[in-house]
Amino acid sequence: MTEHGIPDVGKFAADFHEFVTAMTAVARRPESPLAARLRAHLGADPLELPSTLAEFAATDHPNLQLALDAVVADAEVIGYSVRQSSFVDVVLRDLLAGQTVTGPVGLGPVQYTNVEVGDGRVVQCVSAGLYLAGHEGAPVALVISRAAPRPMGGSGLRVEGVSPDREAVPALLGKLRVAMREHNVYRGRVISLHQHQDHTVRVQFHAVRAVERDAVVLPDGILERIERHTVGIAAQVERLRQVHHHVKRGVLLHGPPGTGKTLTVSYLLGVMPGRSTILLTGRGLGLIEQALSLARELAPATVVLEDVDLVAAERTMPGGNQGVLFELLNQMEGLDEDADLLFLLTTNRPDIVEPALVARPGRIDLAVEFPLPGAAARLRLLRLYAREIVLDEDAEADLVQRTDGVSGAFVKELMRQAALRAALRHGGRATVADAGEALDDLLEDRSALTRRLLGQPAGGPPGDQTGTAPLPAMLRASEAAGLPPPPSPHRG
Repeated sequence: MTEHGIPDVGKFAADFHEFVTAMTAVARRPESPLAARLRAHLGADPLELPSTLAEFAATDHPNLQLALDAVVADAEVIGYSVRQSSFVDVVLRDLLAGQTVTGPVGLGPVQYTNVEVGDGRVVQCVSAGLYLAGHEGAPVALVISRAAPRPMGGSGLRVEGVSPDREAVPALLGKLRVAMREHNVYRGRVISLHQHQDHTVRVQFHAVRAVERDAVVLPDGILERIERHTVGIAAQVERLRQVHHHVKRGVLLHGPPGTGKTLTVSYLLGVMPGRSTILLTGRGLGLIEQALSLARELAPATVVLEDVDLVAAERTMPGGNQGVLFELLNQMEGLDEDADLLFLLTTNRPDIVEPALVARPGRIDLAVEFPLPGAAARLRLLRLYAREIVLDEDAEADLVQRTDGVSGAFVKELMRQAALRAALRHGGRATVADAGEALDDLLEDRSALTRRLLGQPAGGPPGDQTGTAPLPAMLRASEAAGLPPPPSPHRG
């Protein structure tokens, strides 16, 4: 009491704190069921044993599970329950204490997550469980849990191990990592990474259609040059390493739309079976570091970024100042020169990407131009896509002459339009006349945008390959808005 008869709050608080501390020191709580199981398995007090923590990316969940199934196949798996487990990191000490910040921890069913790994296959992965296993005669306990979401990094997986043998857990984790590489579900597949709004990352599997070599119609020598730098190096990796030449390489395919860049990429992916392929797509552009880390793990691997001009200046992260292309080139610099990694980039606008490539020399060591097809190439394209249409020499000569200045995509669409006309008109085979009428329609002024979408440069008439005149509609819109005329989108 104070001199005024008022209780001394400070002294009371100090006495109460001393009381709570004393009671805490002598408090005895019953051992949690999980702690009892661990003590029995380890043959020692788990609270007195050091633990080892390993963290894995969420995308490695199926690989980790397959590794666990292979390395500790005889382990007993025990489940545990934690209130609001998605918001806290569950650690071994929580299981031993039977308590987390969100509430008690107790025995419960093992929690699983089904992860699709392509071709209809699903891996059932433990997302919350306790493995009671052994390694070379030493008892080991592994706690599997999901890390709580991070503000900018999504979530991952945690594996915390404990054993009376200090070397047992690190050795077992090493075996698990080796098994993860051996059983990696992404090896030899075509995949892309996608990031959601909550920053979690998922992997999508893709099927790439097979493209025959004859379907890739390019001027003489171009495809051979590309094959030498891609397929050829892949076939001679060991020989090149022996003489200390680097095998990491980058190829830029550039040229107007519809000239075969994407088709060539598909062809290359098909003739290098066994390689893993990672596609950098819109929803994964902020994951370049993770994608290239995955490529390094899966080597031999191919990384594909199409239409790089469309994303060159996009930021890898909101508010960041690093463009996608610069980020990719910077990450490429950190990769081993003797890693069998192939980077395939395509662009319709080499003038946009050239400054970045020049500022980072050596990342892209081959740039190949895909020009609009010349007369010989257009003849090959007409014969390739004619299908049922029988073309005599006169018809071929006429179509080749009238399609001067168009792209391969234009020729393909021409023949499809001819087949469609025949099907709608009489349900029969298309003829040269159908092809001629389809070409007439495509060459009309009202089809200028269609021709533009099929790769005709600058919207000018066939035969005009200067690539200097914007579409009339673009000119009218710019004039109405008081803006200067737009430049041609194709300059080389």
